[in-house]
Amino acid sequence: LKSAIQHAQPDVVGKAFAVRSREWTYVWRRYEPAELYDRINDRNEQTNLAGDVRYADMLREFREVLLNWLVDTADVIPSDRDPRWGTVDLPVPGTLTPAGTS
Repeated sequence: LKSAIQHAQPDVVGKAFAVRSREWTYVWRRYEPAELYDRINDRNEQTNLAGDVRYADMLREFREVLLNWLVDTADVIPSDRDPRWGTVDLPVPGTLTPAGTS
């Protein structure tokens, strides 16, 4: 059921990210507990080991890998002004001067 909803209404289920190695699959979802599967001994990934304290260090490592990947692949703000952007007439943070004025 969850799989059907995920494909029909992904905004209801939420986004998921996964990191895999030869031995492990780590899944992070916004509103659900993390998942960790032993790909060697649990080929169908049916036993979530994320709640087992023996794998706490591994969970931290996978979270760090995921966070680093998200930061490394995040959008970069272009240095040239995009001509499609409108004029912003709001104060520059920390001043009372509107953006685009001196």
